[in-house]
Amino acid sequence: MTGAGTGAGAARIARSDLVLGPPLGDGGQGRVWAVEKRLVNRTWPVAFKEYHPKALGELRVDVLERMVAHLPSRPASEGRWLAGNTAWPAALVTDGRDVRGFLMRQIPDAYFLTLRGGARKPAGFEFLLNPEAYLRNVVGVVPSPRQLFGLLLALAEMLDRLHGLGVVAGDLSPKNLLFSLSGPRPGCFLIDCDAMGLHGAWALEPVQTPAWQLPGGERAETRQGDAYKFALLAVRLFMHEQQGQDPAPLRALDPAVGELAARGLSADPARRPALGDWLDALSRAAESAPKTWPRPAPPSPAHAPTTVMAPVGSPRGAASGAPPGALPTGVPGPGRPVPAGVHTGHAPTAGGAPPYVPVQRPATTRKGSGRLAGCAVVLALVVALLVWRGLGGSGSDGGGSAVEPGGGTGTGASTPTASARQEGARDQAEGLDKLLTDNTGHRSGVAGAVQSLLRCTGLGDAESVFGEAAEARAGLVERLDALDLDRLPTGLAGDLRTAWRSSEDADRAYARLADDASGSCSSDTIVSSADWREAAEANERATAAKKDFVAGWNPVAGEYGLTTLAWTDL
Repeated sequence: MTGAGTGAGAARIARSDLVLGPPLGDGGQGRVWAVEKRLVNRTWPVAFKEYHPKALGELRVDVLERMVAHLPSRPASEGRWLAGNTAWPAALVTDGRDVRGFLMRQIPDAYFLTLRGGARKPAGFEFLLNPEAYLRNVVGVVPSPRQLFGLLLALAEMLDRLHGLGVVAGDLSPKNLLFSLSGPRPGCFLIDCDAMGLHGAWALEPVQTPAWQLPGGERAETRQGDAYKFALLAVRLFMHEQQGQDPAPLRALDPAVGELAARGLSADPARRPALGDWLDALSRAAESAPKTWPRPAPPSPAHAPTTVMAPVGSPRGAASGAPPGALPTGVPGPGRPVPAGVHTGHAPTAGGAPPYVPVQRPATTRKGSGRLAGCAVVLALVVALLVWRGLGGSGSDGGGSAVEPGGGTGTGASTPTASARQEGARDQAEGLDKLLTDNTGHRSGVAGAVQSLLRCTGLGDAESVFGEAAEARAGLVERLDALDLDRLPTGLAGDLRTAWRSSEDADRAYARLADDASGSCSSDTIVSSADWREAAEANERATAAKKDFVAGWNPVAGEYGLTTLAWTDL
C-alpha cells in the first residue's frame, strides 16, 4: 500500500463508527456492505467497499484520497451530478491510520432487474447483449431500437462529461455499466468508480474485461480507449451478442450512428470520434428510431420481381441474377439468425418496416403488359413440361397431365412442389438431428469438475475438463453455422447457437476460476468470485435458450421420427 498521506478535503470515517447491514456483493477486489444510519448528500443510502488484503497491497491510497476530495471540490451542481449518476468514492474508511476502503452511494432501485425466475440483480448492460428470446423470457424486457439509442445517448453524455472532469473510465464494460428504462428517458449509472482514472492517476492498476480489450495492446488509460469501447458497446447492443464487431445491424437502423461506430472501432486512436461527437446523431436517433423492432413484410404481388425466370429445378431466389449463394449485403446466410433490425440490408422506414426494393423491370406499355405476361407463363409451362418429360418424370403413356396442381398460376416453374419442400425440410432436420446426437456426452464431466472446483480438489484436471468442453461447444457452433436450416422453424438455429455459446462462456469462466484458484482456494472464495457469477449468468442464458430450442425442435423431431429432447439433453 503506497501513498498513505491524507489528501486535502478527503473525508475519513473509522470503520468502528459504521453500522453495517447485510453484504451486498463480493468480488475480486473486496466485499460491499450496506451501511445503516448514513446517507450520501443526505439523500442516498450508503454502501461500504472493504478491500481484500491483496487489493490493499496494490492500492494507491493517495489517488483514492484525491478521488474522495474531488467530489466536494467541484461546484455544487457538478458534485450532485457526479454523485447522482455514479458510485463515486465519497469518504475513506479507516482502521487506525490504515485505509480499509471507502463509502459510496448504493445502486439506485431503478437500476435493478427482477428476472423471470424472481432473482433481483443489478441491471448491467450485459443482459442486453443477448437475443430477443432471452430478453423476453429471462430478463422480462425487450428494449426497442429507440430505447437503445436513448441509452447510448445517456451514456455518451455521461462519458463526455466525465472526460471534461478529467475522469477516464478505462475498464468500460457491460458489467460496470447499469441501465434503467423506468424514467421519462433511459438512464445509465456507473459502478466500480475506484477503478477509474482521475487526471491520469489510478488508485488501482487498470484492467480490461475479456472480449472488451483495446486493439493491438493499446493501454486503457485514455479517452480514446473509452471511445473504442463505447463504439463496441453500440455495435453489440444492435447485434444482440456478447461478442462481434459488425456495425451493419446498427447502420441498418441509423446510417449516421453506424458510421460513427465503424470509425470508433478503428485501430488508430486518432480516427475515433470523441464521445461528444456522437451526441447530435444519437439525439436524432433517440427521437426518430422505431418503437418496435422491424419485421420483414412479404412483398405484395404487385411488387414481386419478375424480370428473370429461374430455370426449372432452381432453388428459390435463383431468379435474382446474383451468383449462386450470393445474398444482399447485411442479410445473414442459411443457419445464421437475422440480427435484430437487419432484414433486407436497407434502413427501415419511419413506420418501422424495412422498405422493399423490387428488381428493375424492363419498360412495357400498360396495354401490352398482360399479353406479354401471359405468353411468358405459357412458354414457361411448355419448357417445364418438356424438361420434366425429358427427365423421365411423366410416368404416363401419353395424354396424362404433367402439370402440378397450381401450375396454372405462372409460378410453378420456379417454385418447389409441396413434396419437394417437405423432403427438403426432412433432410435439414436429419442433418440437425445428427449434430444433436454428436453433442451427446460433451458435458458429461463438467458437473463433476464443478464439484471439484467447490471442493478445491483436482483443479488442474477440472480446468482441462472445462477447456475441452468449451472447445467442443465452439466446434458444434461452427458445424451448426455450416448447416442450411432455412426450411425449419424460424429461430430454431438461433436458440441452439445461443445455448451452446452461453455454455461455452460458462465453461471458459469456470476454467479461469480453476486456474486462479490453484494457488489459494476455498469454497467461499470460489462462489464469491466474479468468474463464478459470470458462469452462473451464462448458465442462465444457456438454460433459457435450451428450453426455447427444445420447444421448437420436438414437434419437428416428432413429425420426422427423429429424437426428441429434454432441455437437459443439450
